Amino acid sequence: MTAIIDLHARQILDSRMGYETTVLENASREQIVRALNKLALEAEAHDSVIVYYAGHGVLVPVDGVETGYWLPSDVDSEAPASWLSNADIARMVAAISARQVMLVSDSCYSGQLVGKDRVQLSNASDASDLLKRRAAVVMSSGGDEPVADTGREGHSVFAWHFMRALEGLTQWQVGGSLYERVRAGVVKDFPQTPQYGGSRGAGHQGNTDYLFERRELEAIKP
Repeated sequence: MTAIIDLHARQILDSRMGYETTVLENASREQIVRALNKLALEAEAHDSVIVYYAGHGVLVPVDGVETGYWLPSDVDSEAPASWLSNADIARMVAAISARQVMLVSDSCYSGQLVGKDRVQLSNASDASDLLKRRAAVVMSSGGDEPVADTGREGHSVFAWHFMRALEGLTQWQVGGSLYERVRAGVVKDFPQTPQYGGSRGAGHQGNTDYLFERRELEAIKP
């Protein structure tokens, strides 16, 4: 299991869920693109991948269409070419061939990444059945709106509730259920509403969802 993750959530995903994590602090556009391309080259079908972005985002009109962007650390506010568009992000996530892929975006105006496809399950009791189909899902910290970058214990409102939801896992849980816990907590604390959906452009298939599993790593014996 692999993750490019926000530093705050690294310990939970490493020690409690068995992910191999990579942290990019104050990442530039090139660093983000390289990391996502590396994932696309290295991820295998049986892998579970989470990409978590915590940073700034904007929504600007481009040819009359509202378009969302991530703003990496080296962004030039006068040069949109240095930004990272939602379309580019979606294409890079789509290139990750793992059967389980989740993009988490804790940034302003990130709801556009989610799209309109809702995750629907007709039979969520069998984890092995869910893993037979590709799940490519997106969770955002809000809709097409500004979101809080401060909250509790030095984390954003969304990040704090996301980590608490991960800590509450006992065995396995589908992403939609975890999202509902995060959304309920966030909307009580701040006027922003997290979003969740499947990404058809990234190959999301019907009747499946991202699967969170509790897999604490055993200590290596000498």
